[in-house]
Amino acid sequence: MPSISRGATTFADLVKRESAGVRRRIITTSAISGFANAAILAIINVAAQSAAYGTTSLRYFLMFVIAMVLYIVCLRVSSREMSRVMVDVVHRIRVRVADKVQASELLVLEHIGKSRIINAVTQEATIIAGSGGNIISGLQASIVVFFASFYIAWLSLPAFFLTLLTAVAGIVIVQQSRALSRRWLKATKSKEVDFLNYTTHAIEGFKETKINARRRADLRADLHQSSAEITELRLKTENLMTGNTIIAQSAFYVLIASVVFVLPRLIPTYTDVIIEITTAILFIIGPLRLIIGLVPYFVMCDEATRAIVSLEEALDEHHPDANGLAPPTGLPAPARFDTLALRDVTFAYNADNGESFAIGPISLEVRAGEIVFIIGGNGSGKSTLLKVLAGLYPPDAGHLLVDGEPVTDADLQRYRELFAAIFADFHLFERLYGLFGSDERLMTDLLADMQLSDKVRVEQDRWSTLDLSTGQRKRLALVVSLLDRKPLLVFDELAADQDPEFRQFLYEVLLPRLRDQGTTIIAATHDDRYFHVADRVIKMEYGKASYVES
Repeated sequence: MPSISRGATTFADLVKRESAGVRRRIITTSAISGFANAAILAIINVAAQSAAYGTTSLRYFLMFVIAMVLYIVCLRVSSREMSRVMVDVVHRIRVRVADKVQASELLVLEHIGKSRIINAVTQEATIIAGSGGNIISGLQASIVVFFASFYIAWLSLPAFFLTLLTAVAGIVIVQQSRALSRRWLKATKSKEVDFLNYTTHAIEGFKETKINARRRADLRADLHQSSAEITELRLKTENLMTGNTIIAQSAFYVLIASVVFVLPRLIPTYTDVIIEITTAILFIIGPLRLIIGLVPYFVMCDEATRAIVSLEEALDEHHPDANGLAPPTGLPAPARFDTLALRDVTFAYNADNGESFAIGPISLEVRAGEIVFIIGGNGSGKSTLLKVLAGLYPPDAGHLLVDGEPVTDADLQRYRELFAAIFADFHLFERLYGLFGSDERLMTDLLADMQLSDKVRVEQDRWSTLDLSTGQRKRLALVVSLLDRKPLLVFDELAADQDPEFRQFLYEVLLPRLRDQGTTIIAATHDDRYFHVADRVIKMEYGKASYVES
């Protein structure tokens, strides 16, 4: 599935590329519709002139009906085709971005940010999805103006050139504001991503702000300021475009005044067709207004396209083959291992705010079927080490080894399949992804072990609820990890938020049971009371690792 950025960097490029298969039909039906619309004007003018002389003709009425039917049918066909094209475009964009996100790396997603991705596949994509009708309206209006202009030229060349000059002047006036409005729109979209971030904080941090009025007030100030900045930018853009549109539209009234008051004085024979020309100009003012009014909308579509292009390029930069993603035909089976090792591994994390953190060089070995605890203070590098071990953060130097063999890029996904993990910022899926058709007996036993039997049940391959306490959510995540039946489990402060009874069960019953079954466990923990459960303890301090006695 090709990237939107491959040959389509603007909205016009996108429409041209995506409508390739039906473009001829859309243009043909739009042209017929526009011609029929202009023909209606000519038929009405001729019929009115005939009626003014006291004669009526059934022929004109039949011509009017035929033109009307052609206009309606062809406009309907072209509108449906264009709407289908743009809706399909958005479907492909959303699926493609979702595939690229899943094919990306954790560091890339952390750098891009959740809000930017969500904004692209919702707000920006929605703008593009709704453009089909406006594209046809603009195309049809342009064709109407084109044919009506020929009609005016047939009636009077001076009136035609005056109309052409006015239309060009109006378009030039509107075009002059495009660069400035595009810059303001780009700034607006950046501010909207910020506002989405603040809104996410307001929702996810509701409890924290509810009990701290000062924190709530500070967040509220950021929300209000962000919204005010968006409002100011939008007003500036709207006022600029509205002002130019008013000037452009005023030019058409000057045109009518010129046709009615000036041309009759300059061209004596002009009075014979003044009514027909005035009617024709009044007829095309509507389509011309529509064309000019659509310019700001298409500028917005252009910026939406650029935002999606920018996102896809950011995702492609670190995963250039993501465009060729296909649904997996079968996940690699979790491989057994004897040893898993880090050899002189270093990793540095550089945040967007300029802060950095590094671990290493670290050399350690984990043997199959043992329990390893990783201890250390907050910020010592425990979580970072776990992500490197699980293959989520790529080492800047050194190697990951399985049974003494380095893990290559080609082996990385198979290596990751060794693990089931519960990180500090774990996520629970509502549906049992990857576990459809799991052993119901095992699931029931695990829910009972985790003291969740009366809280959660499985209904049509989904959990009945995720509205649980933090400790219960961690236990449910543990159920999912155990259902995965992976040979290696990684836990980041799993025992935090658990009551003493369950904590004791976890350390003294569950972990030894899993070890006896051959499962390897690597857990970051602060629970020094249970260090004796581990076969080995690794201490992290300032990004360095050392073995300690368990």
